[in-house]
Amino acid sequence: MNIYVVNIVTAFVCFIVGYFFGAIPNGVVIGKVFFHKDPRDYGSGNSGGTNTGRVFGKRIGFLCIALDMLKAVIPVYAAWAILTFTSLHGYYNQWGQDLTPLYYWLAGLGAAIGHCWPIYVHFKGGKAVACFMGLCTLTSWLGFLFGFFYLGTLAMKKMVSLASIIGGFFQVVLAWTLFFVNLATGFDITFFMFTFALKGQSLTWGLWYAIVMTIIYVILVVRHHANIERIKEGKESKITWIK
Repeated sequence: MNIYVVNIVTAFVCFIVGYFFGAIPNGVVIGKVFFHKDPRDYGSGNSGGTNTGRVFGKRIGFLCIALDMLKAVIPVYAAWAILTFTSLHGYYNQWGQDLTPLYYWLAGLGAAIGHCWPIYVHFKGGKAVACFMGLCTLTSWLGFLFGFFYLGTLAMKKMVSLASIIGGFFQVVLAWTLFFVNLATGFDITFFMFTFALKGQSLTWGLWYAIVMTIIYVILVVRHHANIERIKEGKESKITWIK
């Protein structure tokens, strides 16, 4: 089969599988199964963990956030494992670059888009925060540490929207910084990854990761446009179910 066709098909499959997995509306499922309510009918009107926590309580909110983080990284790890440890690997472009990282990070992008616009519930979903943070903090211990920019802002300001925007900004800066450090010095940035004793075969950050995370961050900011206006006006609601 033509290598260009193989690359396009592989990229599309990874993205679309990520989308359908990320589109699983955890907040809606939990609400309808256990509370017979749809969290999108209350509060901010979305199905993310923050609004779910407002509607059903902090334990359910934390559960929803955890599930939303996992549904972003599971497709990434699945695509990585399949493309790394099976015969479906070794795809390269015409310049000899291994495209495997592009494929598995496209799965993460698909998951984030699915979370925001889930096909299962009329494309009305969350704001990409948990998916974004899941991709950052569950793939790299350094990304996990940078998650404290989010937690610190949340602790001080009690505004999830502001914390998400600030925390996400620092994660994007980290992604591009590591890429340029690797480009300039050749430093092996997989040192910062959760390698699970598979160094050399583990997930890696780099150009594709930085591009994908920048795209997701732009989506995150756009999805928070109303929150940004309320922050400017001093009217943004503060979260009460997280201490």
